[in-house]
Amino acid sequence: MKVYCAGPLFTPYHRAFTARNAKRLREAGIICYVPHERGVISRSDAAAGRPVTAEDIFDTDYEMVNGVNAIVALLDDADVSSGTACEVGIFYGLMQADPLKKGILGLLTDARGERRKRAGVNPINGFLLGCIEKAGKVCSSIEEVIEQLLVWSEELKKEESGRKR
Repeated sequence: MKVYCAGPLFTPYHRAFTARNAKRLREAGIICYVPHERGVISRSDAAAGRPVTAEDIFDTDYEMVNGVNAIVALLDDADVSSGTACEVGIFYGLMQADPLKKGILGLLTDARGERRKRAGVNPINGFLLGCIEKAGKVCSSIEEVIEQLLVWSEELKKEESGRKR
């Protein structure tokens, strides 16, 4: 099972939180792609001092999103990162033609989201929430995410063994 960890990476908190979650996923036997671990330019470009472009960022992230079976999207903060929302939407589109793409899991640990749910208000943008729920679910802990990913992983193994017969 290969997973892309989507979420904002602009603060030390976000990067550390994503790194801790990726570590837990890897401990559970899940292969994780994390954008800030990979970087967005090649070593030769970096050595040449070429600036990172929006196209570099898109190409790198798209390659990772396209190569995984599921996305785990961090939904914390007052509003979901626009890049995260874009990655979720792209993955949803890719799912329509690829049965090896199992689903999307949102990770919402922010207390504001829980308060919104209790008040009867969507915890995040309704369009994004609908996309996630159509292809997976919103989880409140990394343990819940791991549990679902392991279910999908078993489904993948069965599908792959069925194709080999």
